[in-house]
Amino acid sequence: MRSTGGLLRTREFLMKDLYSFDRNEKDLRNFYEKVKKSYFKIFKKCGLNPICVEANPGTIGGELSHEFMIISPVGEDKILICKKCGFKANIEKTGEITKCPKCKSQLEKKNCIEVGHIFNLGTKYSKVMKAEFLDEKGKSHPVAMGCYGIGLPRLMATVVEVHNDEKGIIWPREISPFMVHLIQIENNQKVRKKAQKLYQDLQKQGIEVLYDDRDKSPGEKFAEADLIGIPIRIVISERTLKKNSAELKQRSENKTKLIKLSQIKNYIKNVK
Repeated sequence: MRSTGGLLRTREFLMKDLYSFDRNEKDLRNFYEKVKKSYFKIFKKCGLNPICVEANPGTIGGELSHEFMIISPVGEDKILICKKCGFKANIEKTGEITKCPKCKSQLEKKNCIEVGHIFNLGTKYSKVMKAEFLDEKGKSHPVAMGCYGIGLPRLMATVVEVHNDEKGIIWPREISPFMVHLIQIENNQKVRKKAQKLYQDLQKQGIEVLYDDRDKSPGEKFAEADLIGIPIRIVISERTLKKNSAELKQRSENKTKLIKLSQIKNYIKNVK
């Protein structure tokens, strides 16, 4: 597969797929709504503001379909939004209309990235494949089906598109590969020993740490830390150890602060 469109067109494709099978359309609709709510929670935990829009089921087909979109200038999808009544839809479904089909207000067009798609398939496939169940009276009925998907590489790429600055990535805490980027400055025995102890202590407390003890300049290490984008940077050096402290900086902020080594665990737990 040819890679285009930057991070959004990844060469690897990994899908979170879910399928549901219900007795009737009512039960399917109830489960469909549960999945919709769950997807909102997932995307919000990823630091995104999802918009759920009516969508064209396309070749998959079905009775009903919704996409989860993230507004972004690099998005290849276009959606229409009515600020008055809340109507939202993909242009693929509505066409290039300018007025809201519900309240006739002016529609706004936004570029978006699709991060999830859900389908109410009804009995389209179950009738063809003879996927049936027996009710209490022994009568056969086709099951009502739904399918639901999130493209995981695209989701991570979307997070990067939304959460970044001129220095690099700013990972949201909930999905960052590590919580702490520990940087050791000066490679003498005292600094190395304190840094290694902090690394081990944080891991024992269930805090994931990327430990940089390479023989590189502080500037190089700081630049690479910003590029990687782990939420909290901790620096241990001879200067910080004179105050029995470490220098902490949140990736989303510019300020640094000295925190006593004994207080680092509590500080990390309170970072949002």
